[in-house]
Amino acid sequence: MFISRIAFVALTVFTFTSALVTPATKRDDADVLNILTTLKGSTDSILPQIDSLVANKQASSSNLTPLFDQVQTALKTATSSLQGLGANKVKRQTSDELSALLAEIIKDINTSATGANSSTLFGLPGIVSAITLALETLLIELNVIVPGILASVVLLLDGVLGVVVGLLLTLLAIL
Repeated sequence: MFISRIAFVALTVFTFTSALVTPATKRDDADVLNILTTLKGSTDSILPQIDSLVANKQASSSNLTPLFDQVQTALKTATSSLQGLGANKVKRQTSDELSALLAEIIKDINTSATGANSSTLFGLPGIVSAITLALETLLIELNVIVPGILASVVLLLDGVLGVVVGLLLTLLAIL
């Protein structure tokens, strides 16, 4: 379920960011890397709590909702920080680092959301939808700032998630 939402997000981002034009402003590549590193730090402190609740069979809608809300807030904070940086040529090395970091963040969120979703908790699909929307907004902003980052991220995503996103991007390219 979360995988299909990520695929939808990638398709949407890939389609709509080509129409977006952001004025280029001077920025350091480290700005984007710092923002994603901060996001990774936030998710690294929240997602293990979700995984622990699920693993110990203590997961409930009441104790998972605040944690998923924190993930959503972290995604929105990162997006807000990225806004206004503007598109600029990013060094290949930095682009690779950004892609790897972003792929890791997406994998971690997917793993925790899938584990929590397998608990079939009432109310969780709405929470996952909100996180998906926040992730979509982040990806749109990142693709404007670092054009082509989504293609790199797809290559780094393993398994079904990478295949689904890759196929959608291929279909989009054909259209």
